Formats: sequence, C-alpha cells, structure tokens
Amino acid sequence: MAMKAKRSAKKKGKGSKKVAKRASGGTLIRWTSSDDKALKQMVKQKISTKVMGQKLKRTESSVRQHVYKLGLSLR
Repeated sequence: MAMKAKRSAKKKGKGSKKVAKRASGGTLIRWTSSDDKALKQMVKQKISTKVMGQKLKRTESSVRQHVYKLGLSLR
C-alpha cells in the first residue's frame, strides 16, 4: 500500500523563502511578491532567462514557467 508524502512548509526567519518538500524528494521554493517584482523588471529589460534564473537562484525552466503563469511574454 502506497503512502502519500506529507507536505510541510518550513519558515526559517524573517526574509527567508518558504520551502516545502516534494514527493520526489526535491525542494520547492515558493515565489514571493518581491520575486515577482524582480522577474517583471527583468522581463521588461529583456534579460535572458538564464541570467534571470541565476539572479533569482532558480532554474531557467522554473523562470519560464512562472513568466507564463504571470501572463508575461519573453518576446
């Protein structure tokens, strides 16, 4: 019988990012409103997704997905 993994959010201190465990064992870092602001600014400046990911400490694909979720365009 398979058991569902519990998701728990951990908050370390003021200004830290919320982190949750994924069922696959990886971690999920939630997007904050300040992350969204920074992302929108970088999209407006036409910075590459690779550089955006490095600045936000996220993968290039997660940046692309979040840009799409926000309804923005990278073109």
